[in-house]
Amino acid sequence: MKKMLLTLMAMVTMTISAQAMTFNEARREAFFLTDKMAYELNLSNAQYEAVYEINLDYLTALAVSDDIFGFYWERRNEDLSFVLSSYQYRTFMARDYFYRPVYWQSGFAFRIYTHYTDRHHFYFARPSHYATYTGGHSWRNNGNKSYYKGRTYDRSRAIPNYVPRQNRNWHSNQNTVVNYNVNVNRNVNVNRNVNWNTNRNQNTNVNRNTNTNRNNANRSWRSGNASQRVRR
Repeated sequence: MKKMLLTLMAMVTMTISAQAMTFNEARREAFFLTDKMAYELNLSNAQYEAVYEINLDYLTALAVSDDIFGFYWERRNEDLSFVLSSYQYRTFMARDYFYRPVYWQSGFAFRIYTHYTDRHHFYFARPSHYATYTGGHSWRNNGNKSYYKGRTYDRSRAIPNYVPRQNRNWHSNQNTVVNYNVNVNRNVNVNRNVNWNTNRNQNTNVNRNTNTNRNNANRSWRSGNASQRVRR
């Protein structure tokens, strides 16, 4: 009987170990999820760092399918409510791939990849403590309470070089329009100058020819009158 219990416990342990993520896997998934949250929610640097910690603490706590929406998930949401603004948190809850990022499919699977299919594309650099954070701010290591409650986070400045998705091509289009307008204006000015110079030259030539013809006519008239006087 004792041998059967030990065998059963070993099988359960092996099953849980096979289902749970390694720390490196959890860290990689937490980074990918946090990167996309920063992209869509306009997170500041301080928020970015904190959200990464919260996501990593949640993922490293998952062992079996019942953990996905258990108290680890509730703690994650509570922590995020202290870090995000009201608007950011409402947006977070409205997007299932952020709010319910993990589901069970013969193991842990991630909804974020249904929306962002390129697993190698990131919008931002790794959090500064990506290689060093190991759960120091988790509920387990903080007296079973939220480390983030009561702290303030600068929410006014998004991560530098952030460009909203709907405006990603705005700068290039703007440059194209500006260059087009500059070229058009230059061409118009060149054409105007050419036409003006051409017209001026034409007018000058006409005036010269007119004056020359008038002078020749006057000379002829004067010569004719002089001849007539001599004959008389």
